[in-house]
Amino acid sequence: MDFEYQVNITPEEICELYKIDVHDFLVLVEGKKTIRDEKTILYVIEEYILTLKMNRIKSELTIKYYITVLRKFARFLLLKKSEYKMVDLTEELFFEFTDTCKPRKEEKLTARTFKTYQAIIKNVMDFAHTRRYVSEDLRFKIEKFRGELLPRYLPDELIPQILNQAKQTNWPFLNFALIYFLLGTGCRVSEVANLRICDFQIHEDLIFIRKGKGNRQRYIPMYPQVKKVILDFLARTGVYHWDIRDESYLFSKRCYENREPIMIRNIQRMVTGIYEKIGIKGAYTVHSLRHTFAYNSLSAGMAIYDLQEILGHNSIETTTIYTKRRPIDLKNAVNKYPFPLEKLVAQIMGIGEN
Repeated sequence: MDFEYQVNITPEEICELYKIDVHDFLVLVEGKKTIRDEKTILYVIEEYILTLKMNRIKSELTIKYYITVLRKFARFLLLKKSEYKMVDLTEELFFEFTDTCKPRKEEKLTARTFKTYQAIIKNVMDFAHTRRYVSEDLRFKIEKFRGELLPRYLPDELIPQILNQAKQTNWPFLNFALIYFLLGTGCRVSEVANLRICDFQIHEDLIFIRKGKGNRQRYIPMYPQVKKVILDFLARTGVYHWDIRDESYLFSKRCYENREPIMIRNIQRMVTGIYEKIGIKGAYTVHSLRHTFAYNSLSAGMAIYDLQEILGHNSIETTTIYTKRRPIDLKNAVNKYPFPLEKLVAQIMGIGEN
Protein backbone atom coordinates (compact mmCIF):
# COMPACT_ATOMS: atom_id res chain seq x y z
CA MET A 1 0.00 0.00 0.00
CA ASP A 2 1.35 3.40 -0.96
CA PHE A 3 1.25 6.37 1.39
CA GLU A 4 1.51 9.98 0.42
CA TYR A 5 3.23 12.47 2.71
CA GLN A 6 2.76 16.18 2.49
CA VAL A 7 6.02 17.99 3.24
CA ASN A 8 5.76 21.65 4.11
CA ILE A 9 9.47 22.37 4.45
CA THR A 10 11.96 23.00 1.66
CA PRO A 11 15.42 21.41 1.37
CA GLU A 12 16.94 24.84 1.89
CA GLU A 13 15.08 25.24 5.19
CA ILE A 14 16.19 21.79 6.36
CA CYS A 15 19.81 22.62 5.58
CA GLU A 16 19.54 25.95 7.35
CA LEU A 17 18.01 24.25 10.38
CA TYR A 18 20.70 21.57 10.66
CA LYS A 19 23.58 23.69 9.32
CA ILE A 20 24.45 21.37 6.45
CA ASP A 21 25.38 22.00 2.82
CA VAL A 22 22.42 22.01 0.38
CA HIS A 23 24.43 20.20 -2.29
CA ASP A 24 25.45 17.41 0.11
CA PHE A 25 21.85 17.05 1.33
CA LEU A 26 20.48 16.67 -2.19
CA VAL A 27 23.17 14.14 -3.07
CA LEU A 28 22.16 12.11 0.00
CA VAL A 29 18.43 12.29 -0.75
CA GLU A 30 18.83 11.42 -4.41
CA GLY A 31 21.20 8.56 -3.60
CA LYS A 32 23.83 9.83 -5.96
CA LYS A 33 27.59 9.71 -5.52
CA THR A 34 28.79 12.82 -7.22
CA ILE A 35 32.02 14.67 -6.76
CA ARG A 36 32.16 18.38 -6.17
CA ASP A 37 34.86 19.59 -8.50
CA GLU A 38 34.77 23.33 -8.09
CA LYS A 39 38.17 23.48 -6.36
CA THR A 40 41.24 23.45 -8.57
CA ILE A 41 44.37 21.47 -7.78
CA LEU A 42 46.33 24.72 -7.46
CA TYR A 43 43.86 26.04 -4.89
CA VAL A 44 44.07 22.87 -2.80
CA ILE A 45 47.89 22.84 -3.00
CA GLU A 46 48.06 26.38 -1.61
CA GLU A 47 45.63 25.49 1.18
CA TYR A 48 47.62 22.37 2.00
CA ILE A 49 50.89 24.33 2.11
CA LEU A 50 49.34 26.76 4.60
CA THR A 51 48.35 23.79 6.76
CA LEU A 52 51.83 22.30 6.45
CA LYS A 53 53.42 25.49 7.72
CA MET A 54 51.39 25.18 10.93
CA ASN A 55 52.20 21.48 11.33
CA ARG A 56 53.93 20.62 14.62
CA ILE A 57 54.45 16.93 13.98
CA LYS A 58 56.54 16.84 10.80
CA SER A 59 60.11 18.12 11.00
CA GLU A 60 61.06 21.46 9.44
CA LEU A 61 63.16 19.63 6.86
CA THR A 62 60.25 17.38 5.86
CA ILE A 63 57.87 20.34 5.58
CA LYS A 64 60.38 22.22 3.43
CA TYR A 65 60.77 19.18 1.16
CA TYR A 66 56.98 18.76 0.83
CA ILE A 67 56.57 22.40 -0.11
CA THR A 68 59.39 22.17 -2.69
CA VAL A 69 57.73 19.20 -4.39
CA LEU A 70 54.29 20.84 -4.31
CA ARG A 71 55.63 24.09 -5.77
CA LYS A 72 57.24 22.05 -8.53
CA PHE A 73 53.91 20.33 -9.21
CA ALA A 74 52.14 23.71 -9.25
CA ARG A 75 54.61 25.08 -11.82
CA PHE A 76 54.02 21.98 -13.94
CA LEU A 77 50.26 22.63 -13.88
CA LEU A 78 50.68 26.33 -14.70
CA LEU A 79 52.80 25.50 -17.74
CA LYS A 80 49.97 23.32 -19.07
CA LYS A 81 47.72 26.39 -19.00
CA SER A 82 44.67 24.46 -17.90
CA GLU A 83 42.67 24.85 -14.70
CA TYR A 84 42.77 21.28 -13.48
CA LYS A 85 40.16 20.42 -10.88
CA MET A 86 40.82 17.89 -8.12
CA VAL A 87 38.83 15.26 -10.03
CA ASP A 88 41.34 15.66 -12.87
CA LEU A 89 44.21 14.56 -10.64
CA THR A 90 44.74 11.11 -12.09
CA GLU A 91 47.61 8.66 -12.26
CA GLU A 92 48.28 9.72 -15.85
CA LEU A 93 48.67 13.35 -14.81
CA PHE A 94 50.95 12.34 -11.94
CA PHE A 95 53.14 10.24 -14.25
CA GLU A 96 53.32 13.13 -16.69
CA PHE A 97 54.54 15.34 -13.84
CA THR A 98 57.18 12.90 -12.61
CA ASP A 99 58.52 12.53 -16.15
CA THR A 100 59.47 16.22 -15.98
CA CYS A 101 61.28 15.76 -12.64
CA LYS A 102 64.58 14.43 -13.93
CA PRO A 103 67.42 15.34 -11.56
CA ARG A 104 69.90 15.18 -14.41
CA LYS A 105 69.65 14.91 -18.17
CA GLU A 106 68.24 11.57 -19.35
CA GLU A 107 67.85 10.29 -15.82
CA LYS A 108 64.61 9.32 -14.10
CA LEU A 109 63.66 9.71 -10.47
CA THR A 110 64.86 6.93 -8.23
CA ALA A 111 62.25 4.50 -6.93
CA ARG A 112 62.60 5.99 -3.45
CA THR A 113 62.06 9.56 -4.67
CA PHE A 114 59.14 8.48 -6.88
CA LYS A 115 57.48 6.83 -3.89
CA THR A 116 57.96 10.00 -1.82
CA TYR A 117 56.45 12.21 -4.56
CA GLN A 118 53.50 9.87 -4.80
CA ALA A 119 52.93 9.97 -1.03
CA ILE A 120 52.99 13.79 -1.05
CA ILE A 121 50.43 14.05 -3.85
CA LYS A 122 48.18 11.48 -2.20
CA ASN A 123 48.38 13.51 1.01
CA VAL A 124 47.01 16.47 -0.96
CA MET A 125 44.15 14.29 -2.20
CA ASP A 126 43.39 13.13 1.34
CA PHE A 127 43.49 16.76 2.52
CA ALA A 128 40.95 17.73 -0.18
CA HIS A 129 38.59 15.00 0.98
CA THR A 130 39.00 15.90 4.66
CA ARG A 131 38.24 19.54 3.88
CA ARG A 132 35.21 18.42 1.82
CA TYR A 133 36.52 20.02 -1.35
CA VAL A 134 35.51 16.69 -2.91
CA SER A 135 32.84 14.31 -1.69
CA GLU A 136 34.91 11.20 -2.36
CA ASP A 137 38.40 10.11 -1.37
CA LEU A 138 40.30 10.33 -4.66
CA ARG A 139 43.47 8.53 -3.56
CA PHE A 140 42.32 5.37 -5.31
CA LYS A 141 43.09 7.13 -8.61
CA ILE A 142 46.81 6.77 -7.99
CA GLU A 143 47.76 3.17 -7.36
CA LYS A 144 50.19 2.61 -4.50
CA PHE A 145 53.79 2.28 -5.64
CA ARG A 146 54.79 -1.38 -5.67
CA GLY A 147 58.34 -1.03 -6.86
CA GLU A 148 61.00 -2.58 -4.64
CA LEU A 149 63.32 -0.21 -2.82
CA LEU A 150 66.71 -1.80 -2.44
CA PRO A 151 69.14 -0.25 0.02
CA ARG A 152 72.64 0.58 -1.15
CA TYR A 153 75.27 -0.87 1.16
CA LEU A 154 78.87 0.22 1.04
CA PRO A 155 81.22 -2.74 0.50
CA ASP A 156 83.70 -3.30 3.32
CA GLU A 157 86.67 -2.41 1.13
CA LEU A 158 85.28 1.06 0.39
CA ILE A 159 84.89 2.17 4.00
CA PRO A 160 88.63 2.64 4.72
CA GLN A 161 88.96 4.54 1.43
CA ILE A 162 86.13 6.90 2.40
CA LEU A 163 87.53 7.52 5.88
CA ASN A 164 91.05 8.08 4.56
CA GLN A 165 89.76 10.51 1.95
CA ALA A 166 87.92 12.40 4.70
CA LYS A 167 91.31 13.08 6.26
CA GLN A 168 92.43 14.75 3.02
CA THR A 169 89.63 17.33 3.04
CA ASN A 170 89.79 20.95 4.23
CA TRP A 171 88.22 19.97 7.55
CA PRO A 172 89.83 16.57 8.17
CA PHE A 173 88.96 16.00 11.84
CA LEU A 174 85.37 17.20 11.45
CA ASN A 175 84.65 15.22 8.28
CA PHE A 176 86.33 12.06 9.58
CA ALA A 177 84.27 12.28 12.79
CA LEU A 178 81.05 12.94 10.87
CA ILE A 179 81.44 9.96 8.55
CA TYR A 180 82.53 7.67 11.36
CA PHE A 181 79.53 8.76 13.41
CA LEU A 182 77.10 8.17 10.53
CA LEU A 183 78.57 4.72 9.88
CA GLY A 184 78.60 3.83 13.57
CA THR A 185 75.13 5.02 14.56
CA GLY A 186 72.89 4.83 11.49
CA CYS A 187 71.61 8.35 12.19
CA ARG A 188 70.03 10.48 9.51
CA VAL A 189 72.04 13.49 8.36
CA SER A 190 69.33 15.83 9.66
CA GLU A 191 69.59 14.22 13.10
CA VAL A 192 73.37 14.55 13.20
CA ALA A 193 73.24 18.24 12.30
CA ASN A 194 70.99 18.90 15.32
CA LEU A 195 73.05 17.03 17.92
CA ARG A 196 74.30 18.93 20.96
CA ILE A 197 77.29 18.06 23.14
CA CYS A 198 74.97 17.22 26.04
CA ASP A 199 73.18 14.70 23.81
CA PHE A 200 76.38 12.65 23.60
CA GLN A 201 75.95 11.11 27.05
CA ILE A 202 79.31 9.48 27.68
CA HIS A 203 78.58 8.20 31.20
CA GLU A 204 75.52 6.22 30.09
CA ASP A 205 76.98 5.39 26.64
CA LEU A 206 73.81 6.71 25.05
CA ILE A 207 73.09 9.30 22.37
CA PHE A 208 69.93 11.35 22.60
CA ILE A 209 68.30 12.08 19.25
CA ARG A 210 66.30 15.18 19.99
CA LYS A 211 64.86 15.84 16.55
CA GLY A 212 64.26 12.68 14.58
CA LYS A 213 61.89 12.16 11.69
CA GLY A 214 58.47 13.53 12.55
CA ASN A 215 60.07 15.36 15.49
CA ARG A 216 60.22 12.06 17.39
CA GLN A 217 62.85 11.62 20.10
CA ARG A 218 64.81 8.48 20.97
CA TYR A 219 67.98 7.16 22.56
CA ILE A 220 70.50 5.04 20.68
CA PRO A 221 73.49 3.06 22.01
CA MET A 222 77.00 4.47 21.77
CA TYR A 223 79.60 2.05 20.47
CA PRO A 224 83.04 2.31 22.17
CA GLN A 225 84.92 3.22 18.99
CA VAL A 226 82.37 5.89 18.07
CA LYS A 227 82.76 7.31 21.58
CA LYS A 228 86.54 7.39 21.21
CA VAL A 229 86.44 9.13 17.81
CA ILE A 230 83.96 11.79 18.94
CA LEU A 231 85.79 12.55 22.20
CA ASP A 232 89.00 12.94 20.19
CA PHE A 233 87.24 15.34 17.82
CA LEU A 234 85.83 17.37 20.74
CA ALA A 235 89.27 17.64 22.32
CA ARG A 236 90.74 18.87 19.03
CA THR A 237 88.06 21.56 18.89
CA GLY A 238 88.57 22.80 22.44
CA VAL A 239 86.08 20.69 24.41
CA TYR A 240 88.25 18.80 26.89
CA HIS A 241 85.60 17.97 29.48
CA TRP A 242 82.10 16.74 28.73
CA ASP A 243 79.36 18.65 30.52
CA ILE A 244 75.71 17.59 30.53
CA ARG A 245 74.77 21.30 30.62
CA ASP A 246 76.67 22.08 27.43
CA GLU A 247 74.09 22.66 24.70
CA SER A 248 76.64 23.69 22.07
CA TYR A 249 76.42 21.87 18.78
CA LEU A 250 78.39 18.63 18.69
CA PHE A 251 79.55 18.95 15.09
CA SER A 252 80.81 22.39 14.16
CA LYS A 253 83.61 24.04 12.22
CA ARG A 254 84.03 26.45 15.12
CA CYS A 255 86.30 25.70 18.04
CA TYR A 256 85.72 26.46 21.70
CA GLU A 257 82.76 28.83 22.08
CA ASN A 258 80.14 29.85 19.53
CA ARG A 259 79.96 26.40 17.95
CA GLU A 260 77.60 27.01 15.04
CA PRO A 261 75.81 24.00 13.56
CA ILE A 262 77.02 22.51 10.32
CA MET A 263 74.41 22.73 7.57
CA ILE A 264 72.78 19.53 6.30
CA ARG A 265 73.55 20.38 2.68
CA ASN A 266 77.23 20.91 3.60
CA ILE A 267 77.40 17.39 5.06
CA GLN A 268 75.80 16.03 1.90
CA ARG A 269 78.22 17.93 -0.33
CA MET A 270 81.17 16.77 1.71
CA VAL A 271 80.21 13.10 1.44
CA THR A 272 79.40 13.42 -2.27
CA GLY A 273 82.77 15.11 -2.83
CA ILE A 274 84.57 12.22 -1.13
CA TYR A 275 82.63 9.71 -3.25
CA GLU A 276 83.71 11.62 -6.34
CA LYS A 277 87.37 11.60 -5.27
CA ILE A 278 87.45 7.82 -4.91
CA GLY A 279 85.42 7.24 -8.09
CA ILE A 280 82.06 6.07 -6.72
CA LYS A 281 79.91 9.18 -7.20
CA GLY A 282 76.42 8.24 -8.37
CA ALA A 283 76.73 4.66 -7.16
CA TYR A 284 76.02 5.56 -3.53
CA THR A 285 74.34 8.36 -1.58
CA VAL A 286 74.82 9.90 1.84
CA HIS A 287 71.97 7.67 3.02
CA SER A 288 74.12 4.66 2.07
CA LEU A 289 76.04 5.22 5.32
CA ARG A 290 72.80 4.58 7.22
CA HIS A 291 72.03 1.55 5.06
CA THR A 292 75.50 0.15 5.74
CA PHE A 293 75.06 0.50 9.50
CA ALA A 294 71.71 -1.31 9.32
CA TYR A 295 73.08 -4.14 7.20
CA ASN A 296 76.14 -4.64 9.40
CA SER A 297 73.99 -4.63 12.54
CA LEU A 298 71.69 -7.35 11.21
CA SER A 299 74.65 -9.35 9.90
CA ALA A 300 76.17 -9.24 13.39
CA GLY A 301 72.97 -10.76 14.81
CA MET A 302 71.07 -7.72 16.08
CA ALA A 303 67.34 -8.34 16.48
CA ILE A 304 65.35 -6.52 13.82
CA TYR A 305 63.05 -4.92 16.43
CA ASP A 306 66.09 -3.49 18.23
CA LEU A 307 67.35 -2.10 14.93
CA GLN A 308 63.93 -0.54 14.31
CA GLU A 309 64.23 1.37 17.59
CA ILE A 310 67.79 2.49 16.86
CA LEU A 311 66.96 3.71 13.34
CA GLY A 312 63.80 5.43 14.52
CA HIS A 313 61.49 3.65 12.09
CA ASN A 314 57.79 4.00 12.81
CA SER A 315 57.03 0.74 10.99
CA ILE A 316 58.89 -2.58 11.11
CA GLU A 317 58.18 -2.91 7.37
CA THR A 318 60.66 -0.11 6.71
CA THR A 319 63.36 -1.92 8.71
CA THR A 320 62.81 -5.20 6.87
CA ILE A 321 64.19 -3.55 3.73
CA TYR A 322 67.64 -4.04 5.25
CA THR A 323 67.17 -7.79 5.54
CA LYS A 324 67.79 -8.11 1.82
CA ARG A 325 71.19 -9.62 1.20
CA ARG A 326 73.94 -8.03 -0.84
CA PRO A 327 74.70 -9.67 -4.21
CA ILE A 328 78.11 -10.76 -2.90
CA ASP A 329 76.43 -12.51 0.05
CA LEU A 330 74.10 -14.41 -2.27
CA LYS A 331 77.08 -15.41 -4.41
CA ASN A 332 78.94 -16.68 -1.37
CA ALA A 333 75.86 -18.61 -0.25
CA VAL A 334 75.62 -20.33 -3.63
CA ASN A 335 79.32 -21.19 -3.56
CA LYS A 336 78.88 -22.57 -0.05
CA TYR A 337 76.14 -24.93 -1.22
CA PRO A 338 77.07 -25.63 -4.87
CA PHE A 339 74.61 -27.27 -7.19
CA PRO A 340 76.35 -30.12 -9.06
CA LEU A 341 75.33 -28.76 -12.46
CA GLU A 342 78.41 -30.00 -14.31
CA LYS A 343 77.92 -33.55 -13.06
CA LEU A 344 74.21 -33.49 -13.91
CA VAL A 345 74.82 -32.23 -17.46
CA ALA A 346 77.50 -34.86 -17.94
CA GLN A 347 75.09 -37.62 -16.95
CA ILE A 348 72.30 -36.33 -19.22
CA MET A 349 74.41 -35.52 -22.26
CA GLY A 350 76.91 -38.30 -21.85
CA ILE A 351 79.76 -35.79 -21.72
CA GLY A 352 82.98 -37.26 -20.43
CA GLU A 353 81.90 -40.87 -20.99
CA ASN A 354 84.20 -43.22 -22.86
